[in-house]
Amino acid sequence: MENDANICTIGVHHAEFKSKPRDLVGIFIGTGIGGGLILDGQLHSGFNRTAGEIGHMVIDVDGPKCACGNNGCFEALASRSAIFQHIHAAIKDGEKTILTEMLGPNLDDLRSGDLRKAIRRGDKVVDRIVAEAAEYIGIAVGNIINLLNPEVVVLGGGVIEALEDEMMGVIVETAMESCLSGTAKGISIVASKLADEAGITGGAVLARRECK
Repeated sequence: MENDANICTIGVHHAEFKSKPRDLVGIFIGTGIGGGLILDGQLHSGFNRTAGEIGHMVIDVDGPKCACGNNGCFEALASRSAIFQHIHAAIKDGEKTILTEMLGPNLDDLRSGDLRKAIRRGDKVVDRIVAEAAEYIGIAVGNIINLLNPEVVVLGGGVIEALEDEMMGVIVETAMESCLSGTAKGISIVASKLADEAGITGGAVLARRECK
């Protein structure tokens, strides 16, 4: 029907915001990072229908290799996959984390919710890595505000759903520090409450629009 992140953005725009913001950007942090753009009240697909690939903005040119082939993409720095890779690397370097007690040395079946549990039990390694990911997300949000100046930036996906309390404060603070002075006035940076319902909601909205 449509790109999954675009459908999630449509769902959030319609169900959570009653289709009111004329300009809204959705960012979904999961295994990868996807995005969707609502501009002037409509989904913006771009010339080649590929607009919204927020996860492949380059944040750090010297950063890790992304699955797309570039170095330092947003997705390679702050997705769930990236966070998990950083945790595995820290363990390999000899750092100690409660996660190995919880899940075993190979961290089998590691989930985003396990990160929240570890942080709340005082795990400094996981806390640091999640905070670093939140900073990268905040930098990306600041870039988006500078570029598009949307009324709302909404964050969703499994990582945000599991770690909203741990990440959103850092994301908002970093975004405000990263964007140009005055450009973020009145802009809302919020976490979506739709969780896994965003996609199916957006799919229903899109199907209804197409059937009119």
